[in-house]
Amino acid sequence: MTENNHGVARVEQIKRWSPVWIVPIVTILIGAWILFYHFSHQGPEVTLITTNAEGIEGGKTAIKSRSVDVGVVESAVLSDDLHHVEIKARLNTGMEKLLHGDSAFWVVKPQIGREGVTGLGTLLSGAYIELQPGSKGDKPESYQLLDAPPLAPPDAKGIRVILSSNKAGQLNAGDPVLFRGYRVGSVETSNFDADKRAMRYQLFIGAPYDRLVTTNVRFWKDSGIAVDMSASGMRVEMGSLTTLFSGGVSFDIPDGRELGLVAKNSDEYQLFDDQRSIQDSLYTEHVDYVMFFSDSIRGLQAGAPVEFRGIRLGTVAQAPFQFPGAANQELNTDYRIPVLIRIEPERFLAQVGGEFNLEQHLQDGKKRGLRASLKSANLLTGSLYIDLDFYDSVKAYNGPNKIAGYEVIPTTSGGLNQIQQKLMATLDKINSLPLDPMINQATNTLAESQRTLRELQKTLDSLNQITSSQSMKDLPQDMQQTLRELNRSMKGFQPGSPAYNKMVADMQRLDQVLRELQPVLKTLNNKSNALVFEAKPGEDPQPKRAR
Repeated sequence: MTENNHGVARVEQIKRWSPVWIVPIVTILIGAWILFYHFSHQGPEVTLITTNAEGIEGGKTAIKSRSVDVGVVESAVLSDDLHHVEIKARLNTGMEKLLHGDSAFWVVKPQIGREGVTGLGTLLSGAYIELQPGSKGDKPESYQLLDAPPLAPPDAKGIRVILSSNKAGQLNAGDPVLFRGYRVGSVETSNFDADKRAMRYQLFIGAPYDRLVTTNVRFWKDSGIAVDMSASGMRVEMGSLTTLFSGGVSFDIPDGRELGLVAKNSDEYQLFDDQRSIQDSLYTEHVDYVMFFSDSIRGLQAGAPVEFRGIRLGTVAQAPFQFPGAANQELNTDYRIPVLIRIEPERFLAQVGGEFNLEQHLQDGKKRGLRASLKSANLLTGSLYIDLDFYDSVKAYNGPNKIAGYEVIPTTSGGLNQIQQKLMATLDKINSLPLDPMINQATNTLAESQRTLRELQKTLDSLNQITSSQSMKDLPQDMQQTLRELNRSMKGFQPGSPAYNKMVADMQRLDQVLRELQPVLKTLNNKSNALVFEAKPGEDPQPKRAR
């Protein structure tokens, strides 16, 4: 700044560069380089979605892969819809190769499960996130943070199959998959398919056991202890120790079937309830018949066997069977319950062998007394089954051969129902006997016998007087001897003699028996089946009040 002649200051700009600016410029450059280096060498960011961020802290929770630190959690915040938790994590430089479409993240913390206690090492260090590297697919925008590790790595060698079932809750993730008691895989997922209205389970069977899964195998629920009380009786099955508490699924080839072809990934199979049910799946061909029973079908359920002298021919399909016109019957003593059965010829041929036209034999058998009857299969449960057999005493069948498009097999009463009917008929005959006139006649006969004895006593007294008179003494000795013998004989029937006492005692016992029989006869008149079923006790007599 200089002054002119008038004393006014003049400002002049310094054109020289001051070295003082070197320090801030260098600082800015270094900071920019540091920022550039930091962001350029920073690892990839990963977004994890979970429903609960328990044990996860931003800046502290580590991300590991095979126990090696590969990143750290930066933040954990709620999503915009407040339904999930978004976890932002940063991996180390060069860890991009771990991220693919099939990569998996899960939280490692102390847990107690089927495999025992896991994650005890995190009691002091805290929970961390385990990263399982993937091999297929591009990196997605976010990953689902699992609560437990996947049962099988995505690149594991083996086969994954799908099971379908109409029942929920039969299998859970982690349940074992067994082949003849040996564990060969695990249940991976279970979910409900709303479109098909069925449960779907995904199973993984690792190599080399994946070769055991063929197109002809059957899968069934392998529970710990199974108790079955059906028409075949009471059956108790106990699985292996592996499935004793948690259950599982087993598979094998049914008896009499070939191995089949090797299965492919995502092939679908049906999950059966037990091992016995897989044999029923072998018989796919059947012929439907309808039967009309006049007996009660209580205890007859769908799935009950249809047998011919112990050989199973088919299965009960519906009991009772509803078809158009089924309600047109009159509700009277001849009302019959329709039942639909399925005759499976393969069952009979598998046991007897050879060629056998079962349908033709059934038609011929109907003409020769072939009838179906209900028989008790289990007295404890009251379950029934249908038995086919020939009966000589049945009447010829004159009913329709077809109803609603189904062939009709005639029926007859059998088993306990037949015995009950015969017993009721016998009781009805006993009830129809004229017992009251018989009792009255016996009472009159006893009174007449007593009068006869009194008259006989009078006669004996008269004979005693005659034999003791003087005129009797004048008779010839032979006549006297004859009269004496007659007198001794008649004395055997006098009062006080053994014969007389026995006769009187017999008459008294007969009178007592007839009197005791009167209440029984009255009970039978009121209830004809009182000899089988207990009759209700009558009311006690009430004394009448004095007027």
